[in-house]
Amino acid sequence: MVLARQPANSGTFGRRGTGATPSARPARVRKPTVSGRPEARTAEAAAQAGGAIARDIGTAASRGKAYAYACLSGATTFLAVLFVLSGVESRFFQSGPMLFLLAVPVLPTLALVLYVPTVLLSDIARLLSIPRGWSDIGIGLVLGLGLGIAYAVTSADAKSLATAVAITAGGIVGGWAFWRAQGYPGLSRAGREAADLAYETIK
Repeated sequence: MVLARQPANSGTFGRRGTGATPSARPARVRKPTVSGRPEARTAEAAAQAGGAIARDIGTAASRGKAYAYACLSGATTFLAVLFVLSGVESRFFQSGPMLFLLAVPVLPTLALVLYVPTVLLSDIARLLSIPRGWSDIGIGLVLGLGLGIAYAVTSADAKSLATAVAITAGGIVGGWAFWRAQGYPGLSRAGREAADLAYETIK
């Protein structure tokens, strides 16, 4: 008995012939894209980390400048209010040129000492969802009032009450100055323009 010869492309194994179905073809292997390579992912992560660090540095620098502006504004307000309340009878003004010489080391030291409670109070205000502006001025009020009470209790100055009031006023203005230096966060554009107009009018 003679067996019929099978065509070469009729088997299920081996090289496919022209009659093979498309479903039997192996899947195409996709070449890795640039974004899928480990080097590209590492470079992208490094770029994102660098951008985040740059933003953090910019934010810290902006807050540092605003804090310095707030300290200077608070100190100026303190002297102005103290002069109005006590005149030249206050021992701060009786010291004459020594007042300015003492201000050089005292003001930076006081600013550094107050920085930690300022940050803590800012975190508390954020947790309590207190709007910016109210929180900034409130923090200045709390710090100024605390310093004023401490000075009035520990000082033997006859004008200690006037000095305490002046310190509190300096704290309030310092908090407002920090808010202004930050660009009035929490206000709309119209509110920021109105606040700037009020500041220019008062000044």
